[in-house]
Amino acid sequence: MQRRTLLAAAPAALLTPRLARAATWPEREITVIVQYGPGGSTDVSTRAIAAEAEKILGVPVQVVNRPGGQGTVGPQQVAAARPDGYTLGTTGLAGLAIAPHMLDVPYTSDSFTFLPAFARYLYGIAVRAESPHKTIEELIAAAREKRTTFGATGAPNNIGMFELGRKVGARFQFVPFGSGAEAVTAALGGHVEAVIQNPPEMLPALQSGRLRLLASASAGRWKEYPDVPTLRERGHDVVVDSMIGFIAPKGVPEERRAVLNRAFLEAARKPALAEILGRFGMVPTLMPADEFERTVRAAHDRFGPELREAGLARKR
Repeated sequence: MQRRTLLAAAPAALLTPRLARAATWPEREITVIVQYGPGGSTDVSTRAIAAEAEKILGVPVQVVNRPGGQGTVGPQQVAAARPDGYTLGTTGLAGLAIAPHMLDVPYTSDSFTFLPAFARYLYGIAVRAESPHKTIEELIAAAREKRTTFGATGAPNNIGMFELGRKVGARFQFVPFGSGAEAVTAALGGHVEAVIQNPPEMLPALQSGRLRLLASASAGRWKEYPDVPTLRERGHDVVVDSMIGFIAPKGVPEERRAVLNRAFLEAARKPALAEILGRFGMVPTLMPADEFERTVRAAHDRFGPELREAGLARKR
């Protein structure tokens, strides 16, 4: 009887160290790779969440910036890292659903373990104050008569304008710029007739009266301009959407994924984050890992035909 008791207890005893190790993970610093440079909305919001997550995880969470390749350098480094849960990254639709159609990148959605997403970006269409176009309908009417230029940094902004043009029979010509600030400056100088960008780049010119916001290109109105309708509200079923969330290399053990998921979901619920996101023209959007993955994969399938039709997809 004593021997049986000892044998029955043995498996539990053998499992105890493993459970203890899982319960105490992580044991050292976690690195989060941000795919854009320091000081921007993605960087600042990621650092805010990281500061809260390290309190929950009990280890430092270091944020490093790896800009370049239209937001693809960071995800490349995440995909190539060891799948131990100590190297994470941020990305969104631009890096995972759009860039792979346009650039020859060494990763796909299958290269990653998805973690929670936490915010969506806002977009708006504006013209300079001296423009004769007072409404989005007037801008569309002008683009039906002749090709009308717009400035943007790239996808998904330009895809939204191409989609709008296709649906209303207008001709919008994309003029690319290296940053949102450059696109806005070009619109202010009359070098392009319209601009489609995020609030941080546009708000100073809008609030000073140098730009006029014609429509929100997002699913909702801008809080700073509650009287300016969305494209959908004006009868045009076009929404420019992008989000930001966390990823890890493919193959992170399930118990470590669970720890990271809980930590980032809890950190993203902190009230201070909503205030930071609002300052950078972003909308808090808490999205569990499985929903984030489904959203990215669906967007990848949707953007492929749109980019090919616009002539922006790379030749295979």
